[in-house]
Amino acid sequence: MDLKQGDLENIILNALWDLESDGSERIFVGDIQEKIKSPSKKWAYTTVKTVLDRLVDKEIAVREKDGKKYLYRSVVDRDEAGILALKKVVRQYFKNDVNELVSCLNKLESVDAQALVERKVASQQLEDTRKGLATR
Repeated sequence: MDLKQGDLENIILNALWDLESDGSERIFVGDIQEKIKSPSKKWAYTTVKTVLDRLVDKEIAVREKDGKKYLYRSVVDRDEAGILALKKVVRQYFKNDVNELVSCLNKLESVDAQALVERKVASQQLEDTRKGLATR
């Protein structure tokens, strides 16, 4: 299975997984719509339904008729999707060599750690400068 989703599909799929993780067994479009809304953005019902239907077409989710509405649930869980995505990354960028991916991740951690150290040093220098100015 090749999981390819756009950004909104990922947002909606994550909302679906979150609702499932919270124990929701009956998930409607409105539930997803409520889950993904933010103070700056409220997605239209039709937009959410269209994206959910695309996830169904891609066999990432399934829908079941419930009266006039549809219930949705994921077919692929978050861990399985993550593993499939990582396998694709390893294949595309690291010549199917997981050790190359790990090496890259270690570099990323080193960069993050170095940036953190640099921020701490800069913060301490700024604090020392402030203290020096305050005692003058």
